[in-house]
Amino acid sequence: MEYILEMKDISKTFPGVKALDHVQLQIRPGEVHALMGENGAGKSTLMKILMGIYTKDEGGEILFNGQPYKISNPKEAMDHGVAMIHQELNPILDMTVYENIFVGRELRKHGLVDNKAEIEEAQRLIEECGLHVSPKERLRNLTVAQCQLIEIIKAISINAKVIIMDEPTAAITEREVELLFGHIRRLKEKGVAIIYISHRMDEIFTICDRVSVYRDGQYIGSGDTKDLDEAQLIKMMVGREITDVFPKLDAQIGEKIFEAKDIVRADNKVKGVSFCVRKGEILGIGGLVGAGRSELVEGIFGMHELSGGEIFVKGKKVNVHSPHDIIKEGVALITEDRKVTGLNLSGSVNDNIAMVAIQKLVTNGLYNKNKARSASMEYIKKLNIKTPSGDQIVGNLSGGNQQKVVIAKWLLNDPDIIILDEPTRGIDVGAKRDIYLLLGSLVQQGKAVIMISSEIPELMGVCDRIMVMCEGKLSGEVTRDEFSQERIMTLASAIEV
Repeated sequence: MEYILEMKDISKTFPGVKALDHVQLQIRPGEVHALMGENGAGKSTLMKILMGIYTKDEGGEILFNGQPYKISNPKEAMDHGVAMIHQELNPILDMTVYENIFVGRELRKHGLVDNKAEIEEAQRLIEECGLHVSPKERLRNLTVAQCQLIEIIKAISINAKVIIMDEPTAAITEREVELLFGHIRRLKEKGVAIIYISHRMDEIFTICDRVSVYRDGQYIGSGDTKDLDEAQLIKMMVGREITDVFPKLDAQIGEKIFEAKDIVRADNKVKGVSFCVRKGEILGIGGLVGAGRSELVEGIFGMHELSGGEIFVKGKKVNVHSPHDIIKEGVALITEDRKVTGLNLSGSVNDNIAMVAIQKLVTNGLYNKNKARSASMEYIKKLNIKTPSGDQIVGNLSGGNQQKVVIAKWLLNDPDIIILDEPTRGIDVGAKRDIYLLLGSLVQQGKAVIMISSEIPELMGVCDRIMVMCEGKLSGEVTRDEFSQERIMTLASAIEV
């Protein structure tokens, strides 16, 4: 049997959207098969059909181990030996790590859940994955990256024959990526097939054997990665050539517009960090997962209590007790987790974009829906958000287009300082370039941008300066003429040189 999985002639229609149009996919045992395409190309939809989350339209067939594959929910998919790590994580936050790993398939002894056995097995899996958390820790207390690794452990632990990984490295750093790739190679040796969805080209050529490309819900083609190069893949994905992946627009760097002095968080996750950013400048913040990057900007933004430090906006000292205090000073924060802190997933695109700038959309004391709709449409066009209309529910959009809605929401408020935490996580190469150009146009207008990213090439491609954090402290700063991956990783790891 050549293929462990075949999906033939698969279609899926949502209201107003043809998400999949007679597409196909063929997976061999023991291969890592990349699915590539822009956001909204249909990759995640195809996988959700495979997992029983969505039902395919009439016609088409799925074969697993050469037999018809008919399931109606993810539990049945897992019983067949198919597991999925979703791009948008759904951890049970008030359960422990070990409970999350074994949820729905608890280890039992004499008919009762064997907590001791689950904790021991979870500890073994965690150590094997190189993760430093207690199996008894609640998911609520973990970072996005740690939750992502727990999902990976969970999928590995069910001994699946096919594991779908949807952007598995989006929230983890290079150190964790290498650990993950080690697991993937071991799974390959056991004959497990990995379906790998990613927008990171270097990963595709490092870990994947074959690739299938989709565009606008249609199947474009497949090939061995050894026979393809990056330019060919991009052209298949977007239908055009993209030569400059990290466009850097020239901007005049001016006076200091934002400064943070000796920032200390009450929970001690940030320990005396100082930095500033100037008009027309893109400042990058690098570091490993757990370095305190997100914790720093969330503290500055009033999302967590500070026990020390001062914040200055345009030379004026600002006392920040809540996000409202700093939003009114012209500061915006686009958070890392769009699903939890960025969007109202059950609201429309229009309502989400209007959310922050609602005072600007009032006429005679009343919210003006026409004004909001017009403002929303401007940003839908400006950011190239793929949506049937502004009335579309945000939860129905692809992850990348949801991210663009979050950015639009803040830009409509016309901030002077824009902080972005992993702004291109889970976004395709074409959409990434759109965002880099947008950031360039913002600094050309004299605004300042602070960008956190776990991708060092991204920071080096678009930033003027990079400050690097390690264990809650500032470990160093690198100017553009000094940029190098080795220098940044050395600072991130606090290695003495």
